[in-house]
Amino acid sequence: MLILEDLYLGDIRPNERGFKRNSQYAKALDELVKVGDALTEGLNENQKELLEDYMTAQREVTVLTDCETFLYAFRLGAKIMLDVLTEGQMREI
Repeated sequence: MLILEDLYLGDIRPNERGFKRNSQYAKALDELVKVGDALTEGLNENQKELLEDYMTAQREVTVLTDCETFLYAFRLGAKIMLDVLTEGQMREI
C-alpha cells in the first residue's frame, strides 16, 4: 500500500495542488487579487487591519470547509469502492 505510506509520510498533500497559468482558476485568482488591491487602496490603516482580520477569519472557515469536504468525498469514494467490490452486499457501514 504505497499510497498510504506516501500519505502518511506527507508525500501526498491533497490541500496543496498546483494550477495552470491560463486556467479558469488562475484567471479567477488574478481577478480576486486585482479587486482586493483596488479595495484596500481606499481604506485607512484601521480599515485595512479590520479587512485583514476578516480575511483571516474567512481563510479559517475555508480551510475547515475544505477539510470537511475532503473527508466526506473520501468516505463516499470508499463506500462506492466497497459497494463495487462486494457487489452491493454491504448496504450500511
